[in-house]
Amino acid sequence: MEKYKRNLEFGADDSSLKGFHEVVFSVSNLEREITFYKNTFGWELAHKGQLDPPMYPFWQLDTSIKIEEALLVNKGDTKGYLRLVKFHVERQQQIRSGAQIWDSGGIYDINVRVKDMDHMYRKVQKQGWNGTTDPTRFTFGKFEVTEVLTKGPDGVVVAMMQRHKPTLEGFEFEKASRIFNSTTICADYGKTKDFFINGLGFQLYFETDGKSRSHGPNVIGIPPNINGNINVPVCIVHPNGKNEGSLELLHTRELTGKNCSALAQPPNLGILMYRFPVRDAHAYANQLKKRGIVLNTEVQQVNIPPYGAVFLFSVRSPDGVWIEFIQLLKTTDENN
Repeated sequence: MEKYKRNLEFGADDSSLKGFHEVVFSVSNLEREITFYKNTFGWELAHKGQLDPPMYPFWQLDTSIKIEEALLVNKGDTKGYLRLVKFHVERQQQIRSGAQIWDSGGIYDINVRVKDMDHMYRKVQKQGWNGTTDPTRFTFGKFEVTEVLTKGPDGVVVAMMQRHKPTLEGFEFEKASRIFNSTTICADYGKTKDFFINGLGFQLYFETDGKSRSHGPNVIGIPPNINGNINVPVCIVHPNGKNEGSLELLHTRELTGKNCSALAQPPNLGILMYRFPVRDAHAYANQLKKRGIVLNTEVQQVNIPPYGAVFLFSVRSPDGVWIEFIQLLKTTDENN
């Protein structure tokens, strides 16, 4: 179990915050989703059990609810994990029910890399997943990739990407890589960007004003005949300006829809939240308060298997995205 903690630990040369360690999904059928990610993506089951009781008030839930969870990891990776949570409640709503790319609020997708897009796309289609469009090959900067946004149970969207040029480095996987990036759709691009940069202290990895688009097929599903008329500003932010455990902020300026922010919380279904490792939860929480950030939940000590005891607190973005910051606590044995 020690290997799963590695990314939560901080060395002398590390900054006080890292890219996300795991993404949490709320699912309607835990066993089905475990089977899907194990068999289709080749990920391993690292933990399965009941939610720790102190997490109930942290997530603002009644303690009488049965809650199960499972952690899936790509073999050999120390980050980019997926945690599945099953809330045994009668009333749940999908966070982004029926939502399109122009509907804001909550978390839109997670990004994984694949080696053979055609094979993987056919494989997920056979299991009930389908794309916003068919896989699209395109070039941006020095990168040439094929990408597709696939939607499955509970409104979950997984973006699969195959890198063609330059050669992909830093990823080892059999079928699908660890989660390395994730997208949220902004109602107000400037406000959300300011929250992450000036509020949370993240740095820019990439940004485009999205004005140089052309008509034709596109990954995000804008009708091809109007795609060139739509400005889509996009940036990628990360605590240290990397594209690893990073967040992509996207806004379709001329297309507006509903706002799903209010539903982006437990026990609703879909992509529920992020967990970012932090060196000192209390110190960082105090920094955020001084910057005017209102905490969603204050720092508390809980147990999160397979890591053990942690300090945890959360904030919510202007688009309702639930973000947890996790500090690994050393046990008595580790201190001796």
